[in-house]
Amino acid sequence: MTTTDNKILTSAIETYRHYAGQPTLSDIESCRQDSNDEILHITPYFSTMDLVKLEDLTYTRSFTYSLKNRQLLFTSNVTPINKNLVRRLASPDGQYLALVTKETKGEQDLYYVQIWHDEHLIFNYEVNDNKISPHGKILPKNDYGSFFEWSPDSRRLIFTAEEKRKPLKSYFTAEKLDDIGEPASIYRENWGEQMELFETSVVCIFDLDIKQVKLIENQPKDLYFGQCTWTTNPDECILVAFRCEPYRLGLIYCENRSTALFKCNWRNNEWIQLTEFDQLCRLFPRHLPKKDNQFVYLQSDVYRAHAQCKRLILFNTETKQEKILIDRID
Repeated sequence: MTTTDNKILTSAIETYRHYAGQPTLSDIESCRQDSNDEILHITPYFSTMDLVKLEDLTYTRSFTYSLKNRQLLFTSNVTPINKNLVRRLASPDGQYLALVTKETKGEQDLYYVQIWHDEHLIFNYEVNDNKISPHGKILPKNDYGSFFEWSPDSRRLIFTAEEKRKPLKSYFTAEKLDDIGEPASIYRENWGEQMELFETSVVCIFDLDIKQVKLIENQPKDLYFGQCTWTTNPDECILVAFRCEPYRLGLIYCENRSTALFKCNWRNNEWIQLTEFDQLCRLFPRHLPKKDNQFVYLQSDVYRAHAQCKRLILFNTETKQEKILIDRID
């Protein structure tokens, strides 16, 4: 290799290292304003590459911004995110932090849930603990197949998890036939396409007032709930449902799949279907602050392009009427 070739190669390597090390915004954990709407607190996630370990890295840092003076007031240090961290979400008031971590012991994955108040761990449990946990493993972040949301008053946490399954026991050691559980060889259909971990979903609530985890009952068994937003009523939320039958297809990036909107009262275990499974795809509902019985969502047509223009729709939960706020332009 000539001296010129060596310089070109060295320059190419340094250029690649420089640009590969540039962080990219991958997610925003929370974005909240103070009571006077003058201070904005943002906690984003960034992704970058470790070219020594040849792996992706994720880190977070917090920013405090003055909306009145348009100045950045505070920037925290970089905090690397542990690979065992499944979920992390601060409450809207900034006082609580919900964490879900995973540990592997032998061939078994153990999931732990922690609720922090400032620097104090006020509640935690193991998902496999049948006395406390009514659900299976908590699903990782996915914009289409899972949610993990604090209520606006920071008193409830709603999330999706797998159904609780009986641990596999031998026929000779089980006291009852019902205790044997399903064999590990039984096939369980998943959603595929980067969602192989997603099979079934149950919707659960953590109530901070009584420090208890509750499975919301009466959930339709033939539906999969993948998106959620709280309403102005602390007992209600709006959810997006996908049909599991006659077969499952990938959900990620497929914004041309028929969906339906539901309203759920978690305290009364009541589910109300707001829309039918028609020729429309309804995604990403967001409730309007200080507006009772109204929320907005994005609407697209079924069976057309995956990435198509969408309509912004205003929905009234009392009258079940939809109003186009911004129409699509083909």
